[in-house]
Amino acid sequence: MNYEKKHGTPFPVIEITLNQNEAICIEPGTMVYSDPTLLFETVTNAHRQRRTGGKKVGFFSRANKLLTVVQGRQPARLAVAPCVPGDIIELFCDDKTGQQWEMIGGAFLACDMAVNFEVKQTSWSGIFSGGIPICVLQTSGTGSCIVDSCGTLQKFNLNGQRPINVDVNHLVAWSAGLQYRTFQQRGTLWTEFTAQFTGQGSIILQSNCRAVPATK
Repeated sequence: MNYEKKHGTPFPVIEITLNQNEAICIEPGTMVYSDPTLLFETVTNAHRQRRTGGKKVGFFSRANKLLTVVQGRQPARLAVAPCVPGDIIELFCDDKTGQQWEMIGGAFLACDMAVNFEVKQTSWSGIFSGGIPICVLQTSGTGSCIVDSCGTLQKFNLNGQRPINVDVNHLVAWSAGLQYRTFQQRGTLWTEFTAQFTGQGSIILQSNCRAVPATK
């Protein structure tokens, strides 16, 4: 994906340049401006993945969200911006090397057409006591995926020797190969849901919490 960040945190605008017949997917409602030659089509993720040969997504699946497909009939530009103040980061997906990502659903901003999503069930609990996601999106395919955050981003690289504990409300994305377990830390007036990650890979955290991190 050929893009340029026009403005920085906390209000980034991402200008993407599309080649002739190139197509990408964006989160609906995130377009800021575009050339009039671009074609826009809002489809379900299930419909898109049938067209691109991705894994089948059920009609009632959490991964069957609406996406906007943008296609360039000739070289053109498109700008998108996150719906919440925060930074963005580009994640690279590669089926050949096994480099894939898991992310909370609300983090998606844009991706190449060759990047697909499926839902992975997690062992997280507490959906009614803090908005903890019980399902996350996992990427497949090869290409770039841009995710946004609430606040600034920080990336941690794990080498397989030293685990890390994180508040799940600050999670944005993590390498699909990482292992994790979750537990609750209770205080007098609060309950904090924590995930401990182990293995080799990367974790991307946001400085602030989304109001409802499980959905968008």
